[in-house]
Amino acid sequence: MKVLAVILFSSAVVFFAAVIHSGSVLAADSASSQEHHLRLYHTHTGERIDIVYRIGDHYLPEAEAQLDHFLRDHRTGDVKHYDPHVFDILSDLTTAVGHPNAEIDIICGYRTPWSNEFLRAGSAGVAKNSQHMQAHAIDIRIPGVDTLTLRNAALALGRGGVGYYPRSAFVHVDTGRVRTWCYGCGSSSRNNAE
Repeated sequence: MKVLAVILFSSAVVFFAAVIHSGSVLAADSASSQEHHLRLYHTHTGERIDIVYRIGDHYLPEAEAQLDHFLRDHRTGDVKHYDPHVFDILSDLTTAVGHPNAEIDIICGYRTPWSNEFLRAGSAGVAKNSQHMQAHAIDIRIPGVDTLTLRNAALALGRGGVGYYPRSAFVHVDTGRVRTWCYGCGSSSRNNAE
């Protein structure tokens, strides 16, 4: 009887170990095949894009090229390759504010040095060495989401710079060093901007 009990116990342990292992494999397979999706609307060009840009940990080169073109400098038409981690920030922000797969309004994507200087001439809210010129930054809003809520969600991610522009109702996100600023919130609000 003891031998039978040991055999049954050992069989149960092996069975449950196999179930746990197969569950882990399924979870890993699911993560490696998870689609990461963006829906964007460009406020200056009127263009829209609805795209899967990453599957698991693999960024899709064709999707990246389409996003690079979509986020081109709308003044000059120049295109620069974007840091794809910016796309991850956008995707994670929609989830963080409770609107997964929401369409994001793009206020500004890539800027040539010429466009950056053009904007700097008219506003103190544009940094000389802007991350926009490196294709590491995007200015956004999400319709139906308060700009302060969006800013707080971006800060909570802790992945780069977050600029808050309450008068213009948009948030700047980038993949530079972690820092924050608010343009229009006081005299020292631009110290960390890039």
